[in-house]
Amino acid sequence: MEELLKKIWIRLYNIGVRLCEVPHIVVINGAIVKARMRKHPVYVVETTTTNEFFYIYNVMMRVHEDGALVVYTSNAAVGGPLRALIRKDFGPPLPKWANVVWTNWLFGVDFYVNATLSYDIHVHKRARYKINFPHTITSKTKYDVFSPAIERMTDTIITGPAYEKDFLAYCADHAIEAIPMIHRLGGPKSDDLFRKTVDKKALFERIGLNPDLPTVFYAPTWNQHTSIFTWLEDILTIPDRHNVNLIIKVHPGAYIDPSNKKSSGAVDWEEFFKEENLRAKRIYNLMNQDSTEYVMASDIAMTCISTIWIEYYLLGKPMIFLDIPKFFETHEMNSLGDFRDEYGYLVKDLQDLDTHIDGLIRGSIKRRDAPALHDQLLFNRGNATDETVALFKQMYLNHT
Repeated sequence: MEELLKKIWIRLYNIGVRLCEVPHIVVINGAIVKARMRKHPVYVVETTTTNEFFYIYNVMMRVHEDGALVVYTSNAAVGGPLRALIRKDFGPPLPKWANVVWTNWLFGVDFYVNATLSYDIHVHKRARYKINFPHTITSKTKYDVFSPAIERMTDTIITGPAYEKDFLAYCADHAIEAIPMIHRLGGPKSDDLFRKTVDKKALFERIGLNPDLPTVFYAPTWNQHTSIFTWLEDILTIPDRHNVNLIIKVHPGAYIDPSNKKSSGAVDWEEFFKEENLRAKRIYNLMNQDSTEYVMASDIAMTCISTIWIEYYLLGKPMIFLDIPKFFETHEMNSLGDFRDEYGYLVKDLQDLDTHIDGLIRGSIKRRDAPALHDQLLFNRGNATDETVALFKQMYLNHT
């Protein structure tokens, strides 16, 4: 009986919350009407983690500056960090935000955009175009960024030949019949790697790190068998063992529900990585921020299988891979194969890790010749944002 009453209470509470949101949705629809009267396109951008915000950011900033109305949607848990990013990064008038449950109550939408193919996405049913951006340059395993949700999209952005090969393999192996229109545009987020410059001294002084020390960047992927659960204790003592800075970029999905053992390991990572716990140890936790300038300012990267390795490859920087044998017992490699053996250094224990960090800093380990993967990874290097914005303008004109 107690459990039943609890469920009823939660249900009534959620209904109350939705009713309180109705005036806000009316205001957004009013803004949509005004945008359409002015012949400005309307975008609804679904975001399930803050990572996705940055994969679409360059394009959304450009269309926003050109006068489009941009409405971000997410669940309530992501809503707070997402709205903070909107306030921080966009100029007035700010893009709108709505709870994702209201997606199909937003009328007159030209573009529905996302950067995920999760099974539970809320694709806008009446949007003229339903466009998927990849949230990675290529999948880290054969199928990890694809799902049957592909069939609900009208268009998809392809980063490069490797991504396209895995995308089409997934469609063939899973009998996907309604394959969206393919646009070989590249990765807009990656444009900054080729266009941006970073003042390392100013950046590190702002976040409390020593700009004169070498810097190691650690980015685990999001999975219960990845390195954050097996290597973290050894990683957190790297600054003391090697006299370096350490920047940590945990996948934002790990922060959403600390009680969920599958996604977070039942660890409250936000509490674990509180600034006061790390600053004196020369460690900076990169939470709900874009990683690009930190990647560019770092000297060595470490991961288990995160596709952050691609950014280091494109920059020609050394990469250390932490061995996670349990992960590969259940995950098939992507079309690039085991790139860990070709680019970077695979380490299996603490001694091996320390040897490679020390050797790469001192220059006693000979840098490997990187395999020629550039043409497999990205179309339109440095120009993907321009190409994507131009495509969206043409798509809008085709239906006005």
